[in-house]
Amino acid sequence: MTEPLDLAKLETPELIQQMQDDLYDGLAAEVTTGVRILLERGLTPYDVLTQALVGGMDVVGVDFRDGILFVPEV
Repeated sequence: MTEPLDLAKLETPELIQQMQDDLYDGLAAEVTTGVRILLERGLTPYDVLTQALVGGMDVVGVDFRDGILFVPEV
């Protein structure tokens, strides 16, 4: 069994990528933790929003449009 990923140990670019992956997978708790870590590292709320969250939602939007991803809440 693998150990759970410690988001705090990731470098900022890796954390942003992981958050985008977690957002895509619908892992709200992990995304929330990532947001808190980035804010603690000094990123502004705007940077967290535009770099991590909107970037992840762009992928969700493309895959939803192309029929690759189904989002039942939409």
